Amino acid sequence: MLPEAGVDGCRAGWVAVHQGHATVHRDFAAVLGALPDDAVIAVDMPIGLADRHEQGGRDIDRAARTHLGPKRNSVFSAPPRCVLGARTLAEARRRGGRLTLQTLNLLPRIEDVDRVMTVRLQSRVFEVHPELSFAAMNDGQPVLAPKRSPAGSKHRRGLLARAGVAVPDKPPGAAHDDLLDACALAWSARRIADGTASRIPDAPTRDGRGLRLELRW
Repeated sequence: MLPEAGVDGCRAGWVAVHQGHATVHRDFAAVLGALPDDAVIAVDMPIGLADRHEQGGRDIDRAARTHLGPKRNSVFSAPPRCVLGARTLAEARRRGGRLTLQTLNLLPRIEDVDRVMTVRLQSRVFEVHPELSFAAMNDGQPVLAPKRSPAGSKHRRGLLARAGVAVPDKPPGAAHDDLLDACALAWSARRIADGTASRIPDAPTRDGRGLRLELRW
């Protein structure tokens, strides 16, 4: 079986969970450099972007919200490629995008992933939303308790334990919820590697750079 890893954004950059250990890296290129060349990687960040603004984000963003139902607000709208590099809402609008403040704050992370992603790399690096992973562990039902709440953390830890995922010690620079999300992503990466993961859509389209627009979990 191929090695797998889950990668989530955190305060200090990215937290990666791999083989029962959690490490923090300053950028996504460093994450890739620290993991085996054949590792299957699940990352909670958009891969593949629309050229222009689309209401509600990409088709896969809207489909993920449908899957998550009452937890739909956990899926943000991926920005169009035309706004990359913007650092204010006004600048993003001038470039043709209408972003929320949350998406604006995530732009550096989105750019970090987009900078290194290639069509070839997509053979082993996949976009995964951790709430879809937790819902799959929870018999298809989204986990409604907020992930930063004690109840939400306890529920997610219990799901990970039931799925056989050990939560490693939290490294400096990562929050507890970042660590749990990375563990859930690692679980999905394992499912991708063994061919049991879910995917939307069945027939992915490609963006202007040739990157597949898909979500797996």
